[in-house]
This record gives sequence, structure tokens and C-alpha cells, in this order.
Amino acid sequence: VLEKKHPPIIKFIKDLLDQYPPASDDEELNRLTDELLWEIADLIMYNRDPDVFDAKAELEAWVIEEITSIVPLENKVVIDAGAGTGKIAFQAAEIAKTVFAVEPVSSLRRYIRKKAVEKGVENIYAIDGVLQAIPFPNDFTDVLLTCRAIGWNLEEELKEVERVVKPGGFIVHVPMYPDIDDPLYTTLTSSKWQYKCSNLDAGGSNSRKYWKQI
Repeated sequence: VLEKKHPPIIKFIKDLLDQYPPASDDEELNRLTDELLWEIADLIMYNRDPDVFDAKAELEAWVIEEITSIVPLENKVVIDAGAGTGKIAFQAAEIAKTVFAVEPVSSLRRYIRKKAVEKGVENIYAIDGVLQAIPFPNDFTDVLLTCRAIGWNLEEELKEVERVVKPGGFIVHVPMYPDIDDPLYTTLTSSKWQYKCSNLDAGGSNSRKYWKQI
């Protein structure tokens, strides 16, 4: 059904099936099914009620500190790609010159714009777009950030991210995944992409951040 409704998802599904083995028994299948249902519930709330999702999202102030420990944002043009409700974008806007919150979900873009007006934030702009098709010209931004957003179509996303960042600019990914044997880690730290990687220092998390300078 998904393939008929949205043919581009075929490759994504194939990659998932290649990367992850079938459930070993009914107990594991039930556990995984339960996790999936909760993910779907979160996704529905994320789209239909951004205020509630934004209030419960576990992105604390320390996340922006992880980013600024790599690159200062003062006087920078910043893209937050896959911005969601704008948690990171609004934190970045307190420091940066301009922040473009790139987000494909229209209800979330409306939420970001409404929140910007309510808070009097005049340097943040919600833009329609996805990571593999970022609506900006080559060499446009000083810094590009993602938080829990990258990995749906990783190779294409990484190419596109590098296209829009200026020479000398920075890319920082905070995917919040702890495992070093997942495809994200192995791809980003490969000889092809050459991202640096370290543990998140704050927040009591064992997740990782990835970055590179173009």
C-alpha cells in the first residue's frame, strides 16, 4: 500500500529490510510492534498538535551548547534542516544572524511562524523543504544543523547538505542515536564522508554528535 501511494519510499523500505533482520520470536515481534505504535502516536501528535509535542519534546537547552562547542553561531546564517517544531531553530536564533527552519510539514511551519510572532523573534524563517532537496542555492549558509532529522535517505541528504554550505562552513548533526554500529555512524565516519564524531558532553546522554567543516 505504501509503495502504491508513494513510490519513492520503495528504496527506503528495501534499505530497512536489508539492515534489520526479522523478529526472532513472537515476544520480540510484540515488543517491536508496541514501539512502532507509540512512534505512530507521537507522529500523529507531532503533525496535529505541535504545541503539545513541543512541550514534551526532550530537547533541552544543552543541545545548542553541544552545537556551539563546535562552531560559534554569532553573525552566522544558519539552516536548521528538518526543524520540526523549531526547538533548535529558536535556540539558534538567539545567537545567529538569521535562521532558516526547513520543514516539510505545513502545520509545523505554521507553528514556527506563529511562535516567532508571539515571541517577537524576527530572524527566523520557516521554509518548506526536505533534507534531500533543500531550497537554497549552492554555498548559501555558514552553518547547517540537523537534530533527530537525518537518515531517511542518507546519501542523498549528505550530498544536498554539502551543496548548500559555504566553503569553510560547518555541518553539525545531532541524531541522538547511541549505537556505533548503526548505519548512520558507519556512513558518516566513513572515508567518503569523513565526519568527526564525539559523545554528547551534556545532558547525561550517551548519544553522539557528528560534524565537519566544508
